[in-house]
Amino acid sequence: MFSAIHKRLSYANIAATLALVFAMTGGAYAANKYLITSTKQISPKVLRALKGNAGANGAGGAQGAQGAAGSAGPQGPAGPQGPKGEPGAPGAPGKAGENGKNGAPGAPGAEGSPWTLGGTLPSKKTETGTWSFAVGKEGPVLAAVSFALPLQKALGATEVHFITVLGGKTTECPGTSAKPEALPGNLCVYQTLASGVENGEPLVIQDASAPITSGPKPGAATTGSVMLFEKKGTEEPLGYGTWAVTEK
Repeated sequence: MFSAIHKRLSYANIAATLALVFAMTGGAYAANKYLITSTKQISPKVLRALKGNAGANGAGGAQGAQGAAGSAGPQGPAGPQGPKGEPGAPGAPGKAGENGKNGAPGAPGAEGSPWTLGGTLPSKKTETGTWSFAVGKEGPVLAAVSFALPLQKALGATEVHFITVLGGKTTECPGTSAKPEALPGNLCVYQTLASGVENGEPLVIQDASAPITSGPKPGAATTGSVMLFEKKGTEEPLGYGTWAVTEK
């Protein structure tokens, strides 16, 4: 074995081996002695040459967990008014309210129009109506005169008048049964027909608010009168006519 190695040894092989050993030893020494530990040991020109361009942005990472809610910021200014919304659905019917108190009498309407119901006859205004009776029994005969609008004040005996067919006009009652009229503060009852009663006219024009049993009370209540006729003979009583009353 040694003889084989001896045959391969020569001056050239030994010189090459020694050179390799010295080279490795010197490199290690140099590396150990001249180790670069800071960029200040490198020439700026070399650094610029070594510096590469910035690479492309990498792909975005996964979204992180949501952080804690921050404190509320200050209130901002009021925004502009929005458009009008659609009408809502109808609400449920409400509870019925209580009946109110009666109001004061209304003022009279325009000339030729009906007056307010529930009021009284206005001053200087006239209302008219009809009256009648037709009975077949024994005893007194009654005929009512009822005012549609009450008077403001009752009338006395001298303020109620009965005008027969033959009686003609009077100062207080210038009208006729076809066109009944009365001066202010008077009730005028006009006869169109009357038969079967004494004298063709009533014994009394009675205040309708006073009972006959307490005695006659000539006049008219604010709501009207009742006329008391006396039956005559066996003839069946029959009568009718018109009336007018004018407020004072």
